[in-house]
Amino acid sequence: EDWREKERLPWHCRAVDSIVDDADGVTSKEKKTGGKESNTGGLTKTISNALRDTTEQWTELMNNPNVRPIVIMNGFYLCAISGSQMTLLPLLLTGGGATAASGAATGVALTATAVGQVYMWMSAVQVLGNPAAGRFADRAGKGAAIVAGGILTSAAMASVPLVCAYGYLGDGGSGILDASNLNWPLLAGTLGFWSLGGTLLATSHVAAISDAVPDSRRSQAIALLRTAGDVGFLCGAAGAGIAADMVGDVGLAMQFGSGVLMGATGWFGLQHLALWRLNNDKSGRK
Repeated sequence: EDWREKERLPWHCRAVDSIVDDADGVTSKEKKTGGKESNTGGLTKTISNALRDTTEQWTELMNNPNVRPIVIMNGFYLCAISGSQMTLLPLLLTGGGATAASGAATGVALTATAVGQVYMWMSAVQVLGNPAAGRFADRAGKGAAIVAGGILTSAAMASVPLVCAYGYLGDGGSGILDASNLNWPLLAGTLGFWSLGGTLLATSHVAAISDAVPDSRRSQAIALLRTAGDVGFLCGAAGAGIAADMVGDVGLAMQFGSGVLMGATGWFGLQHLALWRLNNDKSGRK
């Protein structure tokens, strides 16, 4: 009976609680604060380690000559798309291309419904073109598909302002072209080539970078590819608007974006050709 009473003594209960807490990995300080200090510190350390590991992996990937051109080309592609297709094309189609320099609107006076139909047409071309783009990339190679897509997109991008230009279509120089006077087949064909080129680029970039890295690095490689595209998207949208205001012409700013994409495509083509020759030389030596 005396032993049982000792078991119930206060200091014995505190000792038992301490042993249980130590076994569970919980200190008395954590028990009082609910473990918030430890959890916060652990979360900060986990985030820091994740960022450091990601930075190291992305640096290693960018040092890979097979990966770097694909990532950079994807950034330039989305830069051109965000600037021209998302920012300038709606202004060109609605005649809302008023700029700070000229103050005059130039373009096509389409309604909101007509603009929606234009973008619907571009999306339909992409949906129908995806299988053909994938087949072409598998047969001709991902690098060749990226070059072909860049050429198609940049050429169509440069041609759209000419199709919509009042001087080219002879509307009397008013600066606004009524939709009834627009050459719709020509515009639809030009935008169709634009969408087809974009389909080739979007499909081939992901496929190319997946082939360039081992399976263990594929997720990080695709994340790097998407991040480069997001950065390009951000810069393209801001840069296109600034360029349009500076030159005073929405169409000219779009053609400038086309030139940037064409230059990036040429650079990528040279990089791809150099890697192809290097790999052939190594295969010949073996």
